[in-house]
Amino acid sequence: MKERIISNIALLCNTLIFLVLGIILISVPTKSIHFFHVTVTTSIIIIGIVSSILNIIHKKNLQNTTISILMTFIGFFFLNNAPSFLAIFPIIFGTYIFLSGLIKLATFIVYKINGFKGFYRIFFNFILDLVFSLIVIFNPLKSIKTLTYILGIYFISISINYFIDYLEERHFKIGKRRLRITMPKILSIFIPYAFYTRINKILSKEVTSVKINKDVSGKVDLEIFIAVKDSNIGKFGHADLCFNNKVYSYGHYDEDSKKLFDTIGDGVLFTVNNKKKYLRFCAEHSKKTIFVFGITLTDKQKMRVQKELEKIESYTYRWKCVQELDDSKEYDDYASCLYRATKAKFYKFNESSYRIYFAPWTNCVKLVDNVLGVVGSDIIHLNGFITPGAYYYYLNSEFKKKNSNVIKKEIFTNEDLFEKNRPLKK
Repeated sequence: MKERIISNIALLCNTLIFLVLGIILISVPTKSIHFFHVTVTTSIIIIGIVSSILNIIHKKNLQNTTISILMTFIGFFFLNNAPSFLAIFPIIFGTYIFLSGLIKLATFIVYKINGFKGFYRIFFNFILDLVFSLIVIFNPLKSIKTLTYILGIYFISISINYFIDYLEERHFKIGKRRLRITMPKILSIFIPYAFYTRINKILSKEVTSVKINKDVSGKVDLEIFIAVKDSNIGKFGHADLCFNNKVYSYGHYDEDSKKLFDTIGDGVLFTVNNKKKYLRFCAEHSKKTIFVFGITLTDKQKMRVQKELEKIESYTYRWKCVQELDDSKEYDDYASCLYRATKAKFYKFNESSYRIYFAPWTNCVKLVDNVLGVVGSDIIHLNGFITPGAYYYYLNSEFKKKNSNVIKKEIFTNEDLFEKNRPLKK
């Protein structure tokens, strides 16, 4: 299976398209508002109709079909009622910003209580979100013009990123890590699950793993795993990394420390010295589909990665799960199951912001992002909150570029993967 590579012409075209759209939104906001209204409502209608047809064809449950049909009617309603749409959309957008601000407030409290650095900056961002969201929510009709300006700036920022990608593809290397404008968090969250449902339809027929080729030379030195499964939490995805055949994963694996609907707990790092055993466990026990992205590094970058991992490990002390403490019976918590299958080693943190796991902020992606940061990865979210979905989108985009250092993409499904007599590809 071969994935289409993004050409230099496509990058340049994307640059021009988003630049023109951004300039139009800023220069003629009144006319742009009408265009925005028609585009959004028409898109809702198309998505609703297509989803309804697919749900009926594939005999999905009544709830999914009902939601799709309801979406179609909502689209038609707002298409014919522009004033209602222009009044409600800013309220929805403002509410989203307000909820984002609440996440930052919760993060500020966690950081302040535990004495972590940077909590004043987080509180300042919370105040900005709060003020902006309240202005938009309580004055929606006047805010729509402001939102048009913001959308215009957003599009221009995207065009700049595409242009830098174009320059890098033409071998004008930027070098340092740069600020990349990513898609809104609410959209990026579900990217791995969307691709998971699509790829599983292909893999469930005959194949249980797929390696997507890219015509490049080079050795894979670092791998990023984006895992997803069909469950409420699993749809958000999980990110791990593998370096020198050793898997590193960060999360809240101590069941006794979990609080606030499992969103806060002691941060735990685990390592597994055998990649094959870990992927087998993910597929057989957790029923996950794993997207593996392989990255080639220079000798200098490999040294930086090793140094960063050693620095992270220097903050830790050894922690043992219940299965490791008591081997007289089998325990069913995740850490114990992982230990039995892979002999994973678990660590907690003496210091650093890793010490407290906080799902919306200090989550599994923090470890991956900090390590990739030392080799120049540029997926820095403006709000400091990066989802596994945002990382999948970034890595997949880099893989499609001809000259990027993301040179491999492999997919393992959870459908009967890793039979006893079937070896795992290296």
